[in-house]
Amino acid sequence: MKRRSVAIFTALSCALLLGGCSTATSNGSGSGSDDIRIGYAAMTTKEEFTSTIINTLEDEAPAYGASITALDSRMDTSFELSNIEDLITQQVDAIIMQPIDGKASQSAAKRVTEAGIPLFIISTEFAKGANVEYASHIGVDDTDAGRLQGEFLNEQLPDGGNVVLIAGTNGASWTDRRVSGFENAINPNITVVAEFQGNGNRDEAKRGMEDALQRYSEPGSIDAVVANNDEMAVGAALAIAEVGRTAEFATIVGVDGTAAALDLINDGKMTATVKQDPRAQAEEALSVITAFVAGDTVDERYALPFTLITSENVDDE
Repeated sequence: MKRRSVAIFTALSCALLLGGCSTATSNGSGSGSDDIRIGYAAMTTKEEFTSTIINTLEDEAPAYGASITALDSRMDTSFELSNIEDLITQQVDAIIMQPIDGKASQSAAKRVTEAGIPLFIISTEFAKGANVEYASHIGVDDTDAGRLQGEFLNEQLPDGGNVVLIAGTNGASWTDRRVSGFENAINPNITVVAEFQGNGNRDEAKRGMEDALQRYSEPGSIDAVVANNDEMAVGAALAIAEVGRTAEFATIVGVDGTAAALDLINDGKMTATVKQDPRAQAEEALSVITAFVAGDTVDERYALPFTLITSENVDDE
């Protein structure tokens, strides 16, 4: 991969823009004249996982001699592209992307490389075979999350059963990889009887689960729910609890390890989550980016592990 040397601009801009797109303004905060200015096109600010990344970047950046401008792409690739163009106009020293769509987000990424700004990918990825140049990816292998969900389900349903699968956003790399990992791991006696897209959103997943519960109204007709993230797992768990059917489900499992999911595991309304660590990803990103800008060689990939969290170890979190 081609490495670029990047000049450190002396202009100052440090901000956390939670409702922003390219029309938002920034506020100065704890930065100095030699800051490495990092722009972050966040997938959304309405999910705990991504909000934690933003907060960690903002809190820890000064220790790395950096400042952060974070823009909310609102789970919309048009906002994502606008945010990338805004960051390019600001002439930041590096840009972090959290691609919303494995294919459509490539256009925004190519704008970054065409502008000669080093691009770093956090958490999510582009589709397999994507022709996108970037300096480094910091995150996880989402296929492993689906695999861990599948292996856990095999343990919970040794005699097989019926599963509702709640996918994230069709076409998004994290969705495709998590679904693939899950489907490749489950035993042949486990059947996905219903699948719907929740777009990573709690309310959408809750509505979809309410429909599934009406279609599969007989006790025992559904044995488990597997969701591509915790927001959707929480939505499904709440729908199930509201109709008093929690006891029918051998497992309700999500991904991310959010506080809301951990609370429901403690309450017995969810069974498990596959945790990834947004704080560790953000800190690793700061370390990698500042090293790169300083002229050091960095690895193409930094993969952090997932951890299965159940009632047995949730108190350790």
